[in-house]
Amino acid sequence: MTTPAGPRQVFRTSLYFHGSMGIIALIGIYLSDHQKWIQEWIQDSPEEILLGLLIGLVLGSVASLLSQILPLVWRDARQLESRLAEIFEGSTPIEVMVLALISSVAEELLFRGLLQPFLGIFIASSLFGLAHWTGDRRLSAWPLIAMLAGLALGRLAQWPTAGLPGAIGAHLAVNWIGLNRLSRPLSPPASDPAG
Repeated sequence: MTTPAGPRQVFRTSLYFHGSMGIIALIGIYLSDHQKWIQEWIQDSPEEILLGLLIGLVLGSVASLLSQILPLVWRDARQLESRLAEIFEGSTPIEVMVLALISSVAEELLFRGLLQPFLGIFIASSLFGLAHWTGDRRLSAWPLIAMLAGLALGRLAQWPTAGLPGAIGAHLAVNWIGLNRLSRPLSPPASDPAG
């Protein structure tokens, strides 16, 4: 019988995995014929980049808050939330922020920055959904939710005002809000009857 990974192990594994993903995406973008197209996504001025990031943060926050309705109406989403809470419970606020930041930047660079220009929004979003498949039946809703999120992030990345910074910002907001919620204890601590 294997012992489930604790939050520190999940954190370390995610750092290695998403760090590698980000490096591969950056190398792929650098080597691709679509560098000019990618450069159009990453706007010229810092103000435009910050505006895109802010638009993404706002839209991602709204989407994250709305997504909290899903577990109330869909059993598979309830199972997904419960299982993810088991995985991330006990993560520190610093771990949550680092995980949210590295996963959103790496995944957006790969799926929206590198793959979407080559494969199109639908195939890139489908691959994004498949990347969230774990084989754990309790997480069976995750690939579908991720694919739909990928379509929204892909459209946001195509919007000239938001671009790739907007997609990164939205993904960051969704991950940060979700991980903060999931890292809380599943049940309140038991009180000491002795006082």
